[in-house]
Amino acid sequence: MSCVLRFVDISFLKEKCLNLKKSLKHDNSLDIDGFDLISELNILREIIGLDNDKAIDILNYIERINYFSNVYITYRIMLTILMLFLSTERTFSKQK
Repeated sequence: MSCVLRFVDISFLKEKCLNLKKSLKHDNSLDIDGFDLISELNILREIIGLDNDKAIDILNYIERINYFSNVYITYRIMLTILMLFLSTERTFSKQK
């Protein structure tokens, strides 16, 4: 799964960040701040210097520099969902 963070339209990114904020809200508790996530992603887009910008590489980079907490949470959720989906799909394929 390749991440094209550098090429994503800013208005599309903003819309998706705010939707994610709503999705992760429970009562008055928020897992991420949507506006901070947008800011962090914009900064990350400018400074990221990875040769291979796969989502796992970006997550590892963020973890190493210990910054961009909202992006870190978002990438962990995204990769967890992806792995659960792939695992379920693999199990289903074996049952056919």
